[in-house]
Amino acid sequence: MSKNVIELWLVRHGETIFNRKNLVQGWSDSPLTHDGIITTLCLAKGLKERNIVFEKAYSSDLTRCIDTSNILINALDKDTDLHLDKRLREINTGDGEGDFISEHLTKYPYSLNFKKHPGTPNGENWNDVFERFIPAIYDIARTNEKGKILVVSHSMVIASLVAYIDRSIEEVMKIPNNSVTIFEYVENDLRIKKVGDTQYIDKGMQFYNEIKSSYAC
Repeated sequence: MSKNVIELWLVRHGETIFNRKNLVQGWSDSPLTHDGIITTLCLAKGLKERNIVFEKAYSSDLTRCIDTSNILINALDKDTDLHLDKRLREINTGDGEGDFISEHLTKYPYSLNFKKHPGTPNGENWNDVFERFIPAIYDIARTNEKGKILVVSHSMVIASLVAYIDRSIEEVMKIPNNSVTIFEYVENDLRIKKVGDTQYIDKGMQFYNEIKSSYAC
């Protein structure tokens, strides 16, 4: 008997105003930029060109992820309900939210280290993230029986899942906007397939001018 294989496609949201300004976001609700919307449409085009179909869609409840999810769902012409889960949020950076990233890393030099970061004041440490984000991912996997599942979330928590599976990783790796990180779930076992894959956004960017000209703010 063949095993049921589920693929969790974790997509990082499109570019936001905070991304553009190199500010720490955390739980701050920074909206997508115009380019963030266009490149998310390009991602959808790239997925559609490769015949990628999602059975269900899940998202962090922060606006940048909800907007990214809805753009993808609408552009893929798939009648898919969007399930929101607060546990899929970015790490809460507490008093550090709104800092310039360079200044933040000076104040909190272990912020990107999964083993050494004590957490920012009024925020989370990495153990806090693991305790909410990892169960959310497993719950999504166990709730579904087959196919590809879209999960729109944030760069640092996506990186934390990679590090949770590969314990040799000690620091947050770069997860680009609109990139895809794929995990395979088989018999309660989660495996890494691709990390920060930009091939779908790259494919869609071939249609950038066409998409930009057809999109009206």
